[in-house]
Amino acid sequence: MLTSDSLSTFRRIMFAITGLTCLAYAVLALLQVCLDPFPFWIPCILGIISAALIFALAAAAGHKNAHRAFDEGYIMDKRRAEAHAFWIALMLHPIFRILMATGTVAPPTAFAAMGTLAGAAYLLLFTYYDAIGRE
Repeated sequence: MLTSDSLSTFRRIMFAITGLTCLAYAVLALLQVCLDPFPFWIPCILGIISAALIFALAAAAGHKNAHRAFDEGYIMDKRRAEAHAFWIALMLHPIFRILMATGTVAPPTAFAAMGTLAGAAYLLLFTYYDAIGRE
């Protein structure tokens, strides 16, 4: 039977993989100056698969272990990551506006990078806060 610790570890790993994929998409789009450095649907599908696997493991772990894995510490880490990711996403707009105004980045590439960077910010911040909270 799965424990709450193994479920939390699995959730952290899946968030990290999905966040790193979003970050890679944004960085490669900016470095290659192209809209789709790899198929645009990969971060989306990976997020859906991650959510489905986390949900399935939580169901397999049982109500008690799932409740322990998604406890007050999870909620605090989630809220902290949401708050910081919000401000990161908000700061991306003027930065990318300047890049678009100077012609450094085309608008479609900028919007693709901003979207995946915003998602990566939340996922990677949550992974970090969850990891330091469990030490």
